[in-house]
Amino acid sequence: MARLDIQSLTKSFGDTRVIKGVDLRIEDREFCVFLGPSGCGKSTLLRLIAGLEDATSGEITLDGQPITDLPPAKRNLAMVFQSYALYPHMTVRQNMSFALDLAKTDPKLVEDKVQRAARTLELEPLLDRKPSALSGGQRQRVAIGRAIVREPRIFLFDEPLSNLDASLRVQMRLEIARLHQALQATMIYVTHDQVEAMTLADKVVIFNSGNIEQAGPPQELYHRPANRFVAGFLGMPQMAFLDASVKNGALVLANGASLAPPPGVTKLEEGGKLTVGVRPEQLSLATPGQGTLEGKVEVIERLGSDAYAYLSVPNVGRITVRCPADVGRLEGTQAAALIPPGGFHVFDAQGVALFHPPHS
Repeated sequence: MARLDIQSLTKSFGDTRVIKGVDLRIEDREFCVFLGPSGCGKSTLLRLIAGLEDATSGEITLDGQPITDLPPAKRNLAMVFQSYALYPHMTVRQNMSFALDLAKTDPKLVEDKVQRAARTLELEPLLDRKPSALSGGQRQRVAIGRAIVREPRIFLFDEPLSNLDASLRVQMRLEIARLHQALQATMIYVTHDQVEAMTLADKVVIFNSGNIEQAGPPQELYHRPANRFVAGFLGMPQMAFLDASVKNGALVLANGASLAPPPGVTKLEEGGKLTVGVRPEQLSLATPGQGTLEGKVEVIERLGSDAYAYLSVPNVGRITVRCPADVGRLEGTQAAALIPPGGFHVFDAQGVALFHPPHS
C-alpha cells in the first residue's frame, strides 16, 4: 500500500504563510493532481511531501507511519522534475541506474530493473545514448525511468511537461496515463494546466493562496464546483459569470433579462445579490429577440469539430457560446445567447455554489 495522509500542514517562509493548514488524503494507487494558478502553493506542498522543504507544523504520514521529519532519502518517494535533471556525461542506462549504483545494489538486479523500465517506456534503443542526443520527450521519459527503477512507494511529478512543445505534451500525457495503468502506483502530479488535470487525474485538488478550495474527481469538480473560484478555474473557454438580483422571486440580470429560479433554490431574499454562472456548452446561439442575452458577435473561433462565438452584451460583458462547426460568418452581426430554464449555476454573494444544473 501507499496511502498518504496530510493533516493540518502549514509552511511559512518568514512571515509569509504559503501553506495554510492543509488536510488531504491520497489513496493507494490513486492518481492525484494538484491544480492551481502560479503561487498557490501546490509545488511547495509537493516539496514538503518529498522532504525537500521542512514543514512549519502539521503531519505527513505514509501508510500510517509519520514521515514529516524524515530526510528525503528515507521516504522512498521518487520525484520527476520539470527540468529533467539528467547527467549530461552519462548514457541513458547510467542515468537510470545511478541511484541504485550509489546504493551498491547488485549489478544484475540493477540491469534487470533498467531493462524493465526501458521496455515500459520504449527506451530500449536509446540506452547507450547521452541526453544531448535525445529529444525533449525522450529526456523526460528517461527522467521517469530513473524514478521507476527505484520502485518508490509514491511517484511525485512537478510540472513534468511544461518544457515540451504542444504535440509532445499530448504524447507524454498519454505515456504517463499508460504508465499509471501499467504500474498501478500512487502518483501525485503538479500542474497549472487544466487539460492535464482533467485527462490524467482520479482526483483533482484545486489550490488557491495556500488553501484547498475543492478536491474530488475531475468531472465532479467541473459539473459541481464548490464556488466561483473553482468554477472559473476549470473549463476552457471559461464559465461566464453574470450579476443578478432577486426581484419578485426572479433572477434579473444586468441587461434586464429575467430567469426563473431553478428547482431547489428557494427563500431568495428580495433585492439579494447572486451570480449566475453559465458555461459555453450550456448556451445556444439564437437570432435577435429569441434569446436571453443579446449582443454583437465579435469573433468566432472555428476549431474543426466545434466553434465558439464571442458576444459582447451591453451591461453584461463578453460571453462565449459553443456553436456547430458549420456556423456561418456572423462576425459583426447581432445575435442572442439562450440560457435554458435551470441550465445554469447559481452562486451566493460570497461565491459559494447554491445550485448546479443536472448533466448527463
